[in-house]
Amino acid sequence: MGRHTTGIITTGQACRIELKFLLKHGYIQKDCRIPRTLSWTDGSSMKIYSVYTNSEKYIKLTYTLTERSTGKKFEYDYEIDFVEIPSNLGKGNVLFFVCPESYDRCRILYRCYGYHKFKSRKAYKTRIYYNLQIQSKHFYNNERYFKTEEKLNKLESERGSYYYKGRPTKRLKRKMKLLQDLEILDSIRFQYFSEYLKSQFS
Repeated sequence: MGRHTTGIITTGQACRIELKFLLKHGYIQKDCRIPRTLSWTDGSSMKIYSVYTNSEKYIKLTYTLTERSTGKKFEYDYEIDFVEIPSNLGKGNVLFFVCPESYDRCRILYRCYGYHKFKSRKAYKTRIYYNLQIQSKHFYNNERYFKTEEKLNKLESERGSYYYKGRPTKRLKRKMKLLQDLEILDSIRFQYFSEYLKSQFS
């Protein structure tokens, strides 16, 4: 059994703001000031105003929270900066939020554990777990296997060569590493499955 009953929160359960999502859906655009509304599947929403110019880079968040135990309402209106960092691949820049509490760079901001404002995962004293970290060993290894398989399928669907001037490319090395990881994980999955069957019929 996983650790859901301990009151911990996973990254998937927390209210979050992802830079990748904001960029993909036009919430943040170069040389623009954009007012939008950001909504979540639980029905909550807030106003988000982004500024992305040479001199200013930030998002402004405006929302109201109601405390369940008291019914008291809290109004929030604050800014969170983001910065441009040169890509490790040498192709343009990558954007990062600057956590308003820890000042660490991050790509995702979270609001959870009763805290009313958004901040980085590392800024929380109580750990926010990834889904894989709360799985039992059996499901954990299954999840790792399928995640690795997904990465391999994505790699094979992308354009690119495995050889350049007769020499293996980094793409091929990555593919071979993923294939090796799949083989190891499959062996581990089989081992746990065998042990489970033995425990059921012994």
